[in-house]
Amino acid sequence: MPSSPPQRYEKGSSFSPAFFFLGRERRRALSALYGYARTVDDIADDPGASPAEKETALASWKARLEALYDGGTPQGPLETELAWAARTFSLNKGNLLLLLEGVGMDARQREYAAFEDLKYYMYRVASAVGLSCLEIFGWRGETAAAYAENLGYAVQLTNILRDVFEDAQIGRIYIPAEDFKAAGCDASALRNSVYPEKFTELMELEASRARGFYSAAEALADGPEKKSIFSARVMAQLYSDLLTKLAARGFRTAGARISLNKFEKGRAMYRAWRKLC
Repeated sequence: MPSSPPQRYEKGSSFSPAFFFLGRERRRALSALYGYARTVDDIADDPGASPAEKETALASWKARLEALYDGGTPQGPLETELAWAARTFSLNKGNLLLLLEGVGMDARQREYAAFEDLKYYMYRVASAVGLSCLEIFGWRGETAAAYAENLGYAVQLTNILRDVFEDAQIGRIYIPAEDFKAAGCDASALRNSVYPEKFTELMELEASRARGFYSAAEALADGPEKKSIFSARVMAQLYSDLLTKLAARGFRTAGARISLNKFEKGRAMYRAWRKLC
């Protein structure tokens, strides 16, 4: 009797379009990586768990990762797939552990004083994941590291702008306190889904930073490896277009979540393809 196909963990996610352009093994590995990232992020976001319970669950995942890399037996389908991906593509354990550290910050920390503090967090929850993605795509080295770092910052900032009110309502304010002060904006209003004075100026400050990171990543990817990382460039275009849509709507995100529709996603994929020409 043939074995059942591996579970697909990315179904329904905003990352799905990036999977279309991968071979079977890379798609399988990326799905396992996404499943791991989603699982540990859900631990930090669980509204019914105490901070101590979240810390315990994340510590358990750290121990399980260490065991997997030491040749231990996987516990369940996700660990089986993650262990397979780690072996097949020589995934750096350190990047997977950095993600755990980042989501652990979500379980404990609620605000950030300075942008450099936020970058420390974003590197762990986004750039480190990007590095693992590039390992799956087959691109390694100093330039790859810089690409993943810049694109991670850009994508995470876009998410922060989109979810600023949603996050504030659960007590998380990712935009640094120094930026609120510089813009003359009151952070407390966000918790009540109220647009504070100078809100647009504050959002545009962060959007400008994100655009700079997108540009830096694009410049680093414009080389001989650009075809091998097409999936990463699709994700970059999707999130860059989302940022453009947020700005076009004046960053009015207190209502229904803004996302790209099917036509906009298709257009983003076409734009990413055109950059290969």
